[in-house]
Amino acid sequence: MLVGFIKHNRAVSIVLLPVTLICLWAYGFIHPVVPLSEHAAPLYKLLIAGIARYPFLLTLISFLLIFCEAILIYHIVEKNEITETKSYLSAIVYIVLMSLQPEMLSLHPIVIANLFMLLALHKLMQTYRKETAYSEAFDSGFFISLAALFYIPSLIFIFILWIGLLIIRPFIWREWVISFIGILLPWVFLVFYYFWNDKLDSLQYDAIYYTLITPRKSFNSLAFSFSEYLQIVLLFIAAFFSTGRFLTDLNKSTVQSRSNLLLLLYFFILAFISIFIAPSYAISYLSFLAIPFSVFFSNFLLFAKKEWIAEILFLLLIISVFINQFIQ
Repeated sequence: MLVGFIKHNRAVSIVLLPVTLICLWAYGFIHPVVPLSEHAAPLYKLLIAGIARYPFLLTLISFLLIFCEAILIYHIVEKNEITETKSYLSAIVYIVLMSLQPEMLSLHPIVIANLFMLLALHKLMQTYRKETAYSEAFDSGFFISLAALFYIPSLIFIFILWIGLLIIRPFIWREWVISFIGILLPWVFLVFYYFWNDKLDSLQYDAIYYTLITPRKSFNSLAFSFSEYLQIVLLFIAAFFSTGRFLTDLNKSTVQSRSNLLLLLYFFILAFISIFIAPSYAISYLSFLAIPFSVFFSNFLLFAKKEWIAEILFLLLIISVFINQFIQ
């Protein structure tokens, strides 16, 4: 089956990354759409305005970004001893998770933000046992701040930077100050640009009012299709099994692996909280969860004692993507 093939054919399974993405994204290329950019983050609004006339290009950019992010997840897992077995399964799981919602097929702001989140996580994990980590602290803060310029609720992950410094590093106050400078720098340039062009009120309106307040945002407006209910059920089942594997890994892992797993757990918690400052309550705005969940779920799939459960669960998750795209 698929999980077994990926597990035992590492060299060949890299071919599955683009193949899987192409298959899952066929719908997006056949029916490209332009995402809404009203009240969006500054850089995202600028990007969409420049290429909104080319919906196919938006889908292609999103396709390439998710492929790069999948490769980056594999690199992070391998270089930071997060799992015992080297496999591209975490990358493939990420591709599947980022394909669950059709909104992701058209350059959703979280698709862009996830790239910077992964870079920030990688920089944080690389600080392990370093005497000083000034550049890594600055880069992590800078990447998180850049992510927020494309999707403002990304600012909640400032906490993951400081949590990471607490978990992985001894307390060095200079690293904390430098990380804060990295966070501030992109926003200093942005605020200056808006101030110089007398558009500061516009920035405040889009960045604060339509992010933190968001009129008419209510859980009462939530409505799920059958395919979305199916996905939610499958993800809860996957989370149940992944929790057991996570606790096992946490008890058996090295200090470095344990620190990185805890960092991903806190990232998972913050990603869930981020829905409360999203522009609306929609499943697509939970796509930050794809980063930690791809690692947790792939670990379960790799080491499941009852392999048939892992195979069926993963296959059903892939099938749910096509149901959500073509049948709803």
